[in-house]
Amino acid sequence: MRTSAVKIKNPVKELFFIIAPPRHIMSDVSVLKDDVHYLTGREFEDRYSKAHISLFKYSDEHLEDIVKHVERKAAHFKPFNIFIKDLNVFYNGNNRTIYLDIVNKYPVRDIFEKLIKEESGYTPHITIARKLAADDFLKAWPYLKDLPYSQHFLCDRITVLARAENQWIHYKDIMFGEY
Repeated sequence: MRTSAVKIKNPVKELFFIIAPPRHIMSDVSVLKDDVHYLTGREFEDRYSKAHISLFKYSDEHLEDIVKHVERKAAHFKPFNIFIKDLNVFYNGNNRTIYLDIVNKYPVRDIFEKLIKEESGYTPHITIARKLAADDFLKAWPYLKDLPYSQHFLCDRITVLARAENQWIHYKDIMFGEY
């Protein structure tokens, strides 16, 4: 089985290409998001988003062309393990983003560059809480910064999500090394 596509009622206008970790890591991320919510006492922007490593979003009328492009590129990718270790922080002006760090960034960065051919400071990661205000960050980070975390998973596909009625739903999996 190469791909599995889902039928969506309305025409798809935007796709999101990601690497999706397995369920046990998604569950860990959900618990960490719960922890941030508890520690800050309020909702945050991506509180309910599922764990993923973002590659890129695409919105154009030629959606099938980009899917075929990614399928052609993915045919030459070989499966590899992604190693996740501990939490880290991005500083975005006054805001902070807490994330799970990818130890072996190069293979993920290589996929990113081969798909969209540009180096823009892309740093692969799994977001826990994006754009936290400084005061919320200071409530959560002291409890999370020394939390040991170590997992790995086999990356053998790119998952494509489609935007439908203000949510992302599974559209297709593009397996590595299919041709």
